[in-house]
Amino acid sequence: MPANKVEIDAAEHEGVVYQLLAAPTRLIGDENGKLKQLEYIKMELGEPDASGRRRPVPMEGSETLMDVDVVISAIGQKPLLDWYTDDLKERGLELTEWNTIVTDEVTLQSSLPNIFSAGDIWSGPALLIDAVGTGRRAARSIHYYLGDKPLGFPKGTYKAPTRLKLSHAIPVNGVHQIERVAQPELSVEDRIKTWEEVDLVVSPELAAKEANRCMRCGTICYFTDSDKHDHVDGKDLRRRMDEVMRNSPE
Repeated sequence: MPANKVEIDAAEHEGVVYQLLAAPTRLIGDENGKLKQLEYIKMELGEPDASGRRRPVPMEGSETLMDVDVVISAIGQKPLLDWYTDDLKERGLELTEWNTIVTDEVTLQSSLPNIFSAGDIWSGPALLIDAVGTGRRAARSIHYYLGDKPLGFPKGTYKAPTRLKLSHAIPVNGVHQIERVAQPELSVEDRIKTWEEVDLVVSPELAAKEANRCMRCGTICYFTDSDKHDHVDGKDLRRRMDEVMRNSPE
């Protein structure tokens, strides 16, 4: 089950124990039909498939029983197909193995020219902002399609989402990194008993401490990745820093 690191850490703090590579196989009740145990089988990663992904495969004889009081089923999400008629299938509307519509990655036009997709029916379960973004792109494509205009974006106006490259700061004598203040949180003892918000408001003291961190990035101790190759030694770096400071507006 996908999760953000902060969610994984918080769950561990609250006492959650993860059973990785384990597949539930059956629920076991007592003589009165009340849930008593869950059986799961341990898995191991098999050989990579055509996509390069190593799929989990069962380990023979690894069935394990776990005492349980409640079982919450989380089986994931996928689009319903009650709209996918035989006519659409015969006309060539393609779907992925996750029941999403196959479209052009940029224009979001499907194999049937008058059908476009966006949001979860295009990407599968994702964030709201992703649905908004693809919805705007699909709306643009539909507008151009109805106007009998090319659907493509002018060169340079659209780029597929990518991760930003990491930049590197140059170490400077007397300048050291100060970590941001930690987000105040409701204690574990309290939050496991309530539905109250876990993240608390930053106190005035912490806000003042955060405000004291350097807010002049780019004018004191940072140069571009290409510039850093020009630095010969610390004296040269200090000279350039002094130059920047002299030319900086008050």
